[in-house]
Amino acid sequence: MTALLRLAIVAESDRYRFARFVFEAVEAFGASAFSSASILVNLMPRLREDYRHVGARLEISLLVIEATLYCEWNGKRVSICRLDPVPDTQQLKILSEQLRLASESTDPDLLVRRNRQIEMELEHAKVRAAAEFAELEARLESKKAELQASLRAAATDSLTGLYNRGAYDDRLMEAVTRCARQQEPLCLIMLDLDYFKQINDENGHQYGDEYLKRMAQVMREHVRSHVDIPCRMGGDEFAIMVFAGVETARRIAESILTGMLGRVSIGIACLLPSDSHESLIGRADAALYEAKRQGRGRVCVAVSEHAE
Repeated sequence: MTALLRLAIVAESDRYRFARFVFEAVEAFGASAFSSASILVNLMPRLREDYRHVGARLEISLLVIEATLYCEWNGKRVSICRLDPVPDTQQLKILSEQLRLASESTDPDLLVRRNRQIEMELEHAKVRAAAEFAELEARLESKKAELQASLRAAATDSLTGLYNRGAYDDRLMEAVTRCARQQEPLCLIMLDLDYFKQINDENGHQYGDEYLKRMAQVMREHVRSHVDIPCRMGGDEFAIMVFAGVETARRIAESILTGMLGRVSIGIACLLPSDSHESLIGRADAALYEAKRQGRGRVCVAVSEHAE
C-alpha cells in the first residue's frame, strides 16, 4: 500500500481540492477519467455528510493498493479506478511528491476562507461544549440533591421528622469527641413521655402517633435552631444534644416540660473531661431514672454537674 496524499478537510472548498487531486492522479496513471468522474459524483455528497457529522476536521487519504486507486476516510474505503499498467515505485514516489506540493500551496483567498470556516467551527464547538457542560452540571446537581435527600431520609425518624436512633448515635459520638478536644460545653438531655403506653392503649395508635408528633414539635420549638440536635430514640424516648452548659440545658428542658403539660420525665448530664459518650449517656439516663423515681413530670440533673 502506498499513500499518495493525505488531506485534512476543514472547509467546504477542501472537498473540491481533493477531487482535483484525484483527477490529477488518474491522469498521471493514464486511467479513465470518465469512470473516475462518475465515482466522484457519488462520493462527494458522502464526504460532505461525513464532514458535517464530524463537525471540525475530516482526514482523507488517496492510496494505491496493488493495482487500484482508492480514497479512504473514517474507516471507509472507496475504489476510484484500476491502474493498468501498474505504476512502479518511482512513479508513485514522484506523483506523491507532486500532490503533496500542490496540497500545501494555496491562494490567500482560500486561506482566508478556511480560517473563517475554522473560526466558525470553533465557536460552534464552544457553544456545544458549554451546553454539554451545563447539562452535565445540572445532572450532577440533581444527583447530589438525590443523594442528600437519601441521606436525610436514612437519618430521619419517619413519624416525627427528628433524627432517628442511628443518627443520634453517630452525632453524639462526633459531638463528644469534638467538644472534649476543643473544651466546649455539651449537655445531653434524655426525655421519656410519662404513661405513654397507657395513653396509647386508651386512645388508640393514631392518637399515640399524634402525641409523639406533638412532643417532637414542642422540642423543635424550644431548642436552638441549627445549634442543638433533637432526636427520637424510639418509642416514647427522646434525646437532645445541647451545645451549651447546664443552665441552658435546664431552661430548654423546663420549657419542653411546660409545653407537654408536665407529662415528661427529663434527665440532664453535662460532658465532663473524663467522659466517653457511653458514660455521658449513662449519667443522663441515671438522671432520667431519678426524675421518674421522684414521681415523673420533672427535670433532674446529674449530681456531678455544675451551673454554667
